[in-house]
Amino acid sequence: MVLTIGIREGIRTIIRNSSLFILSLLVTAISFFLFSLFSLVTLNLYHLLQFLSEKIEIIAFLDEHADNVVLKSNISRINGVIEVIYISSEQALEELQKEVVETEEVLRVFEENPLPASFRIKVAPEFRNSRGLRELSEKIMLLKGVKETIYGGELVDQLRGFTRVVTYFDIGLLIIITLAVIFVTFQTIKLTIFARANEIEIMKLVGAQNSLISIPFIFQGLVQGLFGGLIAFFLLVLTARVATPFFSIPYFPRILLFLINLLFGTVFGVIGSLIAMRRFLK
Repeated sequence: MVLTIGIREGIRTIIRNSSLFILSLLVTAISFFLFSLFSLVTLNLYHLLQFLSEKIEIIAFLDEHADNVVLKSNISRINGVIEVIYISSEQALEELQKEVVETEEVLRVFEENPLPASFRIKVAPEFRNSRGLRELSEKIMLLKGVKETIYGGELVDQLRGFTRVVTYFDIGLLIIITLAVIFVTFQTIKLTIFARANEIEIMKLVGAQNSLISIPFIFQGLVQGLFGGLIAFFLLVLTARVATPFFSIPYFPRILLFLINLLFGTVFGVIGSLIAMRRFLK
């Protein structure tokens, strides 16, 4: 009964102060939209990082007379090596011809196939960084028959560092947005309370409980945060659709971002309302 009355009064409060409510709602929506946008960028960076990490491997070029069977067995026994794939010089040439159209013109300069046989060596996740790849490469180079090794861990390390910086930025942005949304909700509820100060005083005089007085304003904060999160999510979807022809967005977890916006909006809206009511009821 008390809850029903409180919600009904909350709806009336929103309607009475519609302009103030809409203004606060827009501020909340824009704040969560910015956070959602940067979160989407960060998630795609992690997705790209995971994709590149899975592609990391060591290429070991072999001497002309190397025993690839023995060498493959020795490399497979090295700690951190998951799989060793032998690529003959003929296979290497075929792959190069598929990837590079101008290969035939370049190869005319050579009388024979200039590409050596090699091993593609897949490594364990804990070795997919510049340090781990360097250690494995040094061990592989000690084996007889290996002429040279190449690997590309530096790019992944740089991307991992950049992703870490963006993550820190997201955390800082979330803190700022949290404070901003709570402050805006607090100010909105406070102004609404001042506008209804006489009514609230009368309710107190006739013995109304604090819960009955608080519910309409808490409901207003909840609605403000909830709809602010919804608007932010729809703005994010619209932005993604507009940006798709120009930027590739391979990873877009709509359900996750939708729930985050609703959850954060609701929680922060209620927190702002509770702070305002607590200060007023004192």
